[in-house]
Amino acid sequence: MAGVTAQGATFTFNGAVAVITGLSINAPKAEIVDMTGINDAANLTVMVPTGAVGPGNVTVDYVHIAGGIDPQAVIGVRGPLVFGSPGYSVTRNVILESASTEVRSGDVVRGSLNFVMTDYYGS
Repeated sequence: MAGVTAQGATFTFNGAVAVITGLSINAPKAEIVDMTGINDAANLTVMVPTGAVGPGNVTVDYVHIAGGIDPQAVIGVRGPLVFGSPGYSVTRNVILESASTEVRSGDVVRGSLNFVMTDYYGS
């Protein structure tokens, strides 16, 4: 059985296009609290699920292109993140939480975008 490849992949966020080199999607996490009592044995840890779920996140590594995404202009912006590849696609409603840029002599300018998934659809 052949796996899905990322060859020919596309990425957009709020209409801005980037040439991606990597994408990581972390599913939402269960909220868990430590309910260990002060009188419990020292070797006990009582962890309890609250029933709530925290947001997942998406990290995108990309190569800067002329006229491409300017992360500083969209930090804190909410919108659709769309990733498409033959046989696999992902669309998530996200907020761009942070971004970084890496420049090394003799190499292309690279960046990383960190998004938080949200159910919020306001401006």
